[in-house]
Amino acid sequence: MEKTIILNGEDLRLKSSLFTIIEYRSIFGTELFKDITKLEQNEKEGNLSEVLEVLFKIIYVLHRPFTKKSYEQFLQSIDFSLLTNINELENVSNTIAELLGGSKVNEDNPK
Repeated sequence: MEKTIILNGEDLRLKSSLFTIIEYRSIFGTELFKDITKLEQNEKEGNLSEVLEVLFKIIYVLHRPFTKKSYEQFLQSIDFSLLTNINELENVSNTIAELLGGSKVNEDNPK
């Protein structure tokens, strides 16, 4: 599945497939769905830096089919002001949940 989001005022293409799980482990050395679980737990506990770390790792691996940038280069291209744009971060989170096969939003509000 492919989606385009706006991140820092620019279009950012994201793509998910089964390979996303393997690619994530290969790049970051951790399991994607374990990190998503940690993301949800850290969000409840208010650990913003850990939430952002996992969130941007996921964004990077979903964007990787469209870029040759390293993870560090990718992060350096994102303006710090993004962290104050709650609507944009929520949109990114919802899109990631959709690309990875479901979301809390969909579970709480079934169609």
